[in-house]
Amino acid sequence: MIRILTIAAAAMLIAAPANAQTLRVSTAGKTPAQLHIDITKAAKTVCNIASVGATFAREMYADCYKAAVSNAVAQAADPALTAVAAIKLAQR
Repeated sequence: MIRILTIAAAAMLIAAPANAQTLRVSTAGKTPAQLHIDITKAAKTVCNIASVGATFAREMYADCYKAAVSNAVAQAADPALTAVAAIKLAQR
């Protein structure tokens, strides 16, 4: 079974819901560490697009990135992925 996570820039972080961006990340055959890398790459892409032209782009990007990654990890509902995400967060 192929699972797909959707990385989305939350509408509340974006000025207009019409600007909402999403990317899908396939989970098939990936370790939790590989999946976390793919999630963070997708979040970076989505949030870069979402924060273009924002008054406080850096702050908006940071908030968007954190929300997108945590939402995707929660959506996966995988304890191993949650543990990897917690380790990566603690390393920052």
